[in-house]
Parts: sequence; structure tokens; C-alpha cells
Amino acid sequence: MPTASIGLSVESLPKLVYHLPLMKGVYIQTYGCQMNVSDSDRMEAILDSIHYETVKTPQDADLVLVNTCSIREKAENKMSSFAHELKSLKSQKPGMLLGVTGCVAQQEKEQILKELPFVDLVLGPDNIDELPWALEKLNEDKSTPILRTEFDQESRVWESKTLIKNPGPSEFISVMKGCDHYCSYCIVPWTRGRERSRTIDSIIEDTRRLVNKGVREITFLGQNINTFGKRNNESLHELFYRAHEIDELRRIRFTTSHPGDLQDELIQCYVDLPKLCSYFHLPVQSGSDKILRAMRRFYTVEQYMEKVEKLKKARPDIALSSDIIVGFPGETDEDFRKTLEVVKASRYDNLYSFAYSPRPGTSASTRNNQISELEKKSRLMELQNLARQISKESHQQWEGQKIEIMLEGPSKKNPQFWTGRSSQNIPVHLAAKAGMKPGDFVLVNVVEGTLTHLMATLTNAASHKQPDLSN
Repeated sequence: MPTASIGLSVESLPKLVYHLPLMKGVYIQTYGCQMNVSDSDRMEAILDSIHYETVKTPQDADLVLVNTCSIREKAENKMSSFAHELKSLKSQKPGMLLGVTGCVAQQEKEQILKELPFVDLVLGPDNIDELPWALEKLNEDKSTPILRTEFDQESRVWESKTLIKNPGPSEFISVMKGCDHYCSYCIVPWTRGRERSRTIDSIIEDTRRLVNKGVREITFLGQNINTFGKRNNESLHELFYRAHEIDELRRIRFTTSHPGDLQDELIQCYVDLPKLCSYFHLPVQSGSDKILRAMRRFYTVEQYMEKVEKLKKARPDIALSSDIIVGFPGETDEDFRKTLEVVKASRYDNLYSFAYSPRPGTSASTRNNQISELEKKSRLMELQNLARQISKESHQQWEGQKIEIMLEGPSKKNPQFWTGRSSQNIPVHLAAKAGMKPGDFVLVNVVEGTLTHLMATLTNAASHKQPDLSN
């Protein structure tokens, strides 16, 4: 039977037009701490959902975000310098948008728009989720910059979800934000607000989701993570025990701790939980009780050292790191010498040391017993020389030992080598070998300890491969 013709040809069919959203480019420059890195990851994921793709240079971007902290003056100055560099680029690309985010945005607010009138967007840490709304408004009218720096004033329970566009084997999860300590040198309570914690259930849900995507190491973040959950009737050690039960999660890290809030239950985790890495960042800030009181730190050197000893007893191979400020107002040479003694006794594997810089809005910035810049630089140099000596000696003690590391990828300086990291958070370099993948756990023999890293060779033991999730 002949088929009936419907009298239509392909050419006569109406053409279907699909209006797919065009991708725009975003470049995010991050300065500061791990919390800022985590915030940048979140912004990247939010922007991906509204069709922005990450580009490698500001020149390729339709949107440039400068995300920075204000805890150190150096990071704030870098932000201002980078923003000024973009001024000429903006004149060449009239459609490009420039935003300042992070703690500097929260602290300076309108002042940024006065000093940098070419900035289109100022967004505080609590306003990250408003990015899509802000960009929509700017695309409608670029003549009026947007300023959003309002703190979320709801309950002390923080409702959030970890957003990471392309998670790697090691990722951050923010578990709390803000701080209820008002240290006299610190701007965090004014830029991040009061303490608010997420629930353990929500954090575990995030952790499982990331682990299912191949993440094997999680670093839990909080400005003062030792007080996590105190208003939710939860605690940090409870979180660690729950996370430890996740089979494919291999490593647990966390930062940053306040010595005055470090409880024995958390130290016990180093006895009970093998997945908890042998590393603890415990900022001492000064070795002088007089200066600690002036800093409003509310612990003594004796109490601090007691906790150091408990940590070393709970996990004998633990590596400690710390923060120290030199040249705090009123610090005498005797006070500084006491700080050096704490460094010698604690044997920090890594030390983050800074010359005191007055932060606007803090009580210490207005004191009349400031230390000269010359004296601060002299003390900082002496402290750092001691810290380097101890770090090198600490790393040399690993020579001849067999340790497990997690591979991170090819060395940035020499592609013939790969870099991994030990449980103690020490970078480890070894010769590249076919089949290596980021996230692999391998056993290595340490052959040399240097100031900054370990050199190692692969053992004959089988590697623990990262599962292939590409399919």
C-alpha cells in the first residue's frame, strides 16, 4: 500500500531556535585565610549556577571579585593594589564588573566606594548568597554600585551548605563562623560577626556528599572552632567521632583553635580516632602573661604549655603550629624573650609570625605604648630565625622513616616530582611515576628533611588508589 504524503519538506519546517544562556567569565582573586578560600569556592559554585565560568586571567573576565581579609594589613594593601591595577582594564572593557568581597568589604563598607569609585559591588561574608541578585541589578543599571554588608541576625544556628564546583581530594567545610572572643588586636568579631555553628547532621551530610565525589580529606573550618556547637548542645569532638565513621573519608583536619577553649574531650580524639591527622594549630600569640592579658587572650603560658604536653602525650608524633605577634603595644624585650622560650619548648613544626599592625576599630590600635617599626622588624627576624632552625631540625628527624602521604599533584617548581602531604601537614616531594593521581595514598621512605619539606622515595608497598569517578 502506498504511503500518504503530508506535503512537507524539511526546508518548509519552521526553524527551532534554542536560546541557551551565554557563559560569562569570572576571575576571583583570594587573599587571606582558609575561610576566605572556602568563601571563594562558594562564590565560584554560586556563579556557576548562573552561567559564569572561571577564567585564568582578569583580562578574560566579565566579572572580577577580590576576596580578602582584614586581619593583616598586608592582605588589605594587596587588595587595594590589585583593584587599582584593574582600573585601566575596566576602562578598556566597559561591561566588566569589579567587586570587593570578604572581611575588608565588611569592615570598610562605603569607604571602599569612596576610595575606589570604579568598584561596582561591595559584598560582606554574610551576603555571599546575594551574588545572583546583585549581578542582576548591576546588569540592569551599572551606574549605581551595590553595597551589601548586613550580618544575618537570626539564631545562633547557621544554616548553610558547602558548595564546591569541582572538588579535589582535599577540601574545606566551614562548620561555624564568627567569634565571641574580643581579642584586643583582632577585627574578626566586627567582620565575621558573633559565633554561629551549623548542626552536626548538616555537616555530616555535606561530608558524605563530598566523599561520594572523591574527596578523601576534609578540613573543618571555624574562626574559633573549639567552641563549635556550644549553643546547639553539640561539640567539636562529637563531630569528629561522627565523621570518623564515614568509610571512604581517610583524613580529618581542622582549624583554628583558641587555647582557652581547648577541652580534654577534644584531646582524647587523638587517642581514639586514627583518621584525625597528627597536626594541631594552636595559636599562642605571646609567651608573656602580661602581654596575653593585654591581648585579652584569657589563658596563661603555664595553661598553654599544659595543653601542649597533653597533646603530645595523646599523639606522640603530633606536629604543632602556632601564630605569634611580635611588637604588641607595651611588649618589652623581656616579654619577647619569654615568647622565644615558648617557641623552644613547644618545638613548632611551622610558625606563622607577624609584626603587630594596628587594625582600625580594635582597642589595641589606640594605645599609646606602640612599639617602633624598627624594633618590631628586629624581633620578628630573630623569632623567624629560631623558628626556621626548629622546623629544619624537626623535619630532619623524619629521615629514614616510612610514612603515608596523600598525593596532591605535580610539583609547581619541578614537574619531574610530585607533591604529597603527611599526616603532620608536611609537604613531601618524590619522583613522578606513571599512574600517580591526586588523592592516592602511598607509603614513602623519607630520605631528607629540609626547612620546608621532606624528600622521599616510594616504597614497594602497594598504593591506596583514589577511585576513578570520571564515569
